Amino acid sequence: MQEQQKNCFQLGQFEIGQPEEGKKKRTFSGVAYSGEPIIDHWYWERVIFDLDSMQIKGRIPALLEHNPKQRAGAINSHSISHDQGLVISGDLMSNEFGTQVAQDSDDGFPWQMSVRIEPGKIEEIPVNQQVTVNGKTYQGPITVFRDGRIREVSFCALGADDNTNAVAASHNPTQQPKEDTDVTELEQAKEALKQAEKARDDALAELNKFKADKRAEDIEALQKELNTTFSADDVKAYTEMDDTAFAFTSKQLRQFSSKSAPTPASSVNPNLSHLFQHQATGGDGQQSDQGGEHRFSAGIKKLQAMKAGK
Repeated sequence: MQEQQKNCFQLGQFEIGQPEEGKKKRTFSGVAYSGEPIIDHWYWERVIFDLDSMQIKGRIPALLEHNPKQRAGAINSHSISHDQGLVISGDLMSNEFGTQVAQDSDDGFPWQMSVRIEPGKIEEIPVNQQVTVNGKTYQGPITVFRDGRIREVSFCALGADDNTNAVAASHNPTQQPKEDTDVTELEQAKEALKQAEKARDDALAELNKFKADKRAEDIEALQKELNTTFSADDVKAYTEMDDTAFAFTSKQLRQFSSKSAPTPASSVNPNLSHLFQHQATGGDGQQSDQGGEHRFSAGIKKLQAMKAGK
């Protein structure tokens, strides 16, 4: 819907003729596009359609507020010139939507004409360049639609091109006008905001996943470096730490491990080896790796207690 709306341009008014005797259908006509730039468009800002390459093939639908479910009529003929722009004429249907357009116009409502045009080529003219379109030269910035194909025209409540016009003439209304429920500019802005918020949330989720994966890698590397295996509670605690706390804790664990490591036998003076024998076994006669693990776990618990006391 958003993609289609960016190529919809509300342009001007048109005239609805009086019914002819013996004919049920009422006609409409008007300037669908004057050939001048359209300014302040919600997506393109300033845009102009190249009349010389514009395409209209076959009968073009006439809708109510660009809603394909609200078919109000069809364009039967058109003409294109630099002087008048795109001029169209067609028939209104006798259904509720065609009747609504006629009735509201009879009551004095100034219906505006809007077109949905799909460009074959788009030219973005920068601020320091000029471009000639529809017999006139324009200074950038401006967007030029080339080979534009008119997909449909619509009767709309608001217009954006002051160079077009029209009025209804019949006084045989049979239905009350309905409230406009199509997409408004406010709803379009809300949709754009919703998409921006989704993009932000997706980027944040991706960043959090990257940080979680990095923390898991750092914890695994720390276990290998210290030659130990952390408990599930320790892993959970390290995972939930912020970056500063984890960096401090890792540093303390490395320092504690280096101080707790036994002196290699090859570096001990044989005359002093008996001084290190007590360090090589735990108080209950267990092997040194068990005693080292005991002191290492105690160090972790001490660091966790210090963190909890902050």
